[in-house]
Amino acid sequence: MINYYVVLEIPNFSDEAVIKKSYRSLSKKYHPDINKDPFATTYFLKINEAYDFLMDANKRILLHQYLHSITNQNTNHTQASQPKNTSYYNTITEPLIHIFKVDKKYFAVNDLILLQWNVSQCKTVHINVLGNVSFAGTHYLKMDYFADEFIILMTVTGLDNKEYKYQIKLLYDNSNPAAKAFQKIKLQFPDVDEAHFKKETFFGMNARINKNEFKNRLIFLSIPLILNTLLFLFSTIQTLSFFIQIPFLWIIFSQCYKRMHDTEKLKNKVWQLFIPLYNLFLVKELLVLDSESTENKFGLLPKQSNKTFFNWISEKLKELNSRMSFIYKISFGSFVVLMLLVFFKTIKSSEEIEVKLTSHYIETSRPQPNGRIYKDYFVVFNDEISVNVTENDFYEILSKRKYDAYKIARNNANEIQYVRLINSNTDKDSRINFGVLQSSNPLLLIISLLFLSQLYVFNNLAAPNELVFAKGYMFFCFMVYLYGIYYTIF
Repeated sequence: MINYYVVLEIPNFSDEAVIKKSYRSLSKKYHPDINKDPFATTYFLKINEAYDFLMDANKRILLHQYLHSITNQNTNHTQASQPKNTSYYNTITEPLIHIFKVDKKYFAVNDLILLQWNVSQCKTVHINVLGNVSFAGTHYLKMDYFADEFIILMTVTGLDNKEYKYQIKLLYDNSNPAAKAFQKIKLQFPDVDEAHFKKETFFGMNARINKNEFKNRLIFLSIPLILNTLLFLFSTIQTLSFFIQIPFLWIIFSQCYKRMHDTEKLKNKVWQLFIPLYNLFLVKELLVLDSESTENKFGLLPKQSNKTFFNWISEKLKELNSRMSFIYKISFGSFVVLMLLVFFKTIKSSEEIEVKLTSHYIETSRPQPNGRIYKDYFVVFNDEISVNVTENDFYEILSKRKYDAYKIARNNANEIQYVRLINSNTDKDSRINFGVLQSSNPLLLIISLLFLSQLYVFNNLAAPNELVFAKGYMFFCFMVYLYGIYYTIF
């Protein structure tokens, strides 16, 4: 049962006049319109609850019976512990502690702890966090800073002028080690970013990764990076390859960034990653440096491992499979199929027909409001096949005379797929692509951006209320990829 006399900060068994006086004083002090402390409203409601209880005669009788029972128990215990035939047996001098408690055993930063006390048969009461206080009262303690333990010490001066000490020990809540580590580090580095103490993600920039994890991720990312580089150098879809290369380089940078934060030697030298060539030396060093042995301002000590690349990739695939629903799998899978089709089509040669360059012309648009005139460049083969080319290709063919033979390949719909430009003297050739293989094909650019947005949705929209949107977006991407597959094949 709550001792509402303590809430109103008055002695036990006070009469109605004292109750009303205390209520008027406290309700005015903690009224939300007067007291702007965010916790004043809560205490104001508690004061009203105490007043309503104590002004009910029946409820007050029940509380009195409860307080008398506690007092009798404490008195009997004190008397039983004293030797017989002493003056102390007839004269009680030790304080009676009716209540000295808090509402929590564990605390975290910014928690509110309700402290209650009620002491009688004493001269003074002193609480280390409050100073001298009345014999009964309640107080909310706000835990503003981190500490492994927090001690509330109450010192009571008894009627015999001796000091009696009572303490309550609160321990910091260990249920979230990352939050505890963050508050601990914050004492040393007030500007520390809490994001570093949240779960590390593959695409994120926060937290730390260990040496083995870094090595396996680097191997994993290097494979598509090399393939895409070859695609950029030897295929005809350089624009798409360029757009794919940028996020790959950024992801590799993010892994190096997190790995540097994991080492004691390099954690404050991330700027060195921006130095060309020297950053390659840094990567080599990151592959051998051990993790800093304790948490630092960039996160907890990462879990150490010694997995081979094949064990690591197997574990990641199992984890990914468990996280992905069916719509995620078919959406990402259709993107992979589309990319393989495009890659295959760029390196595959179709049936080609030799043609002759017979003429050329330039079409110009009407002058725009800004005075600009747009031009379209055309070359004509066999007097009937007109092909729209870029300005650079146009002048290389006609002005520089870099090529002396030409071949045209068509698809199943008899549309021009590409034009092969051949230099017989050097045995070198190049291709001008059309349709899906065109270097500036907007469909491929849109698909690349869709895939990047898919990765963001997959990694960030995981809350129950966000999953509906995430699955809907995955289905939309799947339909776009299907259209891309159809367009590429036919």
